[in-house]
Amino acid sequence: MNKQNSGMLKTWIVGCLIYCSCVANGSAQGSRTIRIYGEVTTVMNRKICGYITWGKNLYWTDIFSAGKIGNPYMRYRDIMGENVRFSDGRRDTPPEHEFSCRFGNIRSIRVIGDKRIELGVKGGNVIELERGRSLAIGSWIAVEPRNGKTENVVWEHICEIVFSATPDTINEPKDRPIVGIVETPYGMYKGLIQWDLDENSQESLLDGRAESSWVSVAFKNIGSIKSLGNSSLVTLHSGRELCMWGENDVNATNRGIAINMPSIGQVIVGWHDFKLFRAIPLDQLNLPVYDDFRAPERLFGRVETRDGRSLEGVLVYDLDEAMDFELLDGQNGNISYRIPFKYVREIEPKNYKYTWVKLSGGTELVLGGMYDVMATNDGILIFRTGGEVVYVRWRDVKRIELWTKGKQND
Repeated sequence: MNKQNSGMLKTWIVGCLIYCSCVANGSAQGSRTIRIYGEVTTVMNRKICGYITWGKNLYWTDIFSAGKIGNPYMRYRDIMGENVRFSDGRRDTPPEHEFSCRFGNIRSIRVIGDKRIELGVKGGNVIELERGRSLAIGSWIAVEPRNGKTENVVWEHICEIVFSATPDTINEPKDRPIVGIVETPYGMYKGLIQWDLDENSQESLLDGRAESSWVSVAFKNIGSIKSLGNSSLVTLHSGRELCMWGENDVNATNRGIAINMPSIGQVIVGWHDFKLFRAIPLDQLNLPVYDDFRAPERLFGRVETRDGRSLEGVLVYDLDEAMDFELLDGQNGNISYRIPFKYVREIEPKNYKYTWVKLSGGTELVLGGMYDVMATNDGILIFRTGGEVVYVRWRDVKRIELWTKGKQND
């Protein structure tokens, strides 16, 4: 669950995020196989099959967010002790949490209210969710069928959406992703780009002033963008250079550059830490297709406590995340991370503000700024073999090791 905090520790990233972003189960593909695809059934029993655009989300690695309803783990409140206070200071119930996962993990969405859905994940589980802080629920979606004529479907006309792999017989979508490398003082990130948390296709326009006039440049024509502080140097594929300013696309009011990385998750780089964007061809990424997203598994691992206990079992993190496709949220400086738990191997709280995290590819991060990795974490439940349930406060956690299914069965 995300909550922002300023004044983050700035550290160098250990490990190679550029390398990790190139590793996926599928082979290099065109934009057809990485686009969100499915069948939308309307209340008039129409079935519309095609590429789906959901707000700013176009690709399987994009993130779907909604609000969770209640907290099923509060049934274990009696084992937590009377002195436990949750992150909002209350004793009776923790604050509301947010559900987030990548679109590739979703099997279906059924509309059950103007602000409520039933979300089916791969493997068969169904989760009831509400709009929460996200705008994903209650908004219209766009579908691009085989004929290429995009159709907008309003929320109250949607009955169900069933997601699936893109068939081989359909043409490439109209839009192509922005692909590139983003450089910061602390590392480089390679993946699909959402510029200013808005523009996400080659046809999108970069807006600003150049010399004495307003200009708009399509991303398909851009080779690189270099931050000059409150303006940008934009180099086109033709070699022409433009010094652009005056709009949030190219100055310090930019809302951030999101990079979706196949084996890391989503990284959002704030303008203060942004140095350079370089466009690269799509075939330099090995992006997952829909069938590469397997059914989620329960979090399993070991919690070491500061008083010397070692507790192994099925885990619930922050009294919230219980499946490996859910996301760990944290910040380092002006860089935010949203990492599926399946890529997390070790977690060590360092103090009230910062937590050390090691990923499966060897990358090490120091994160803070959000509930998941600060003293505001609501603690860990461990379901041990034999039925025992143990609760550990965040302040008592020394180290968490998360295991893959293979190691769990060793």
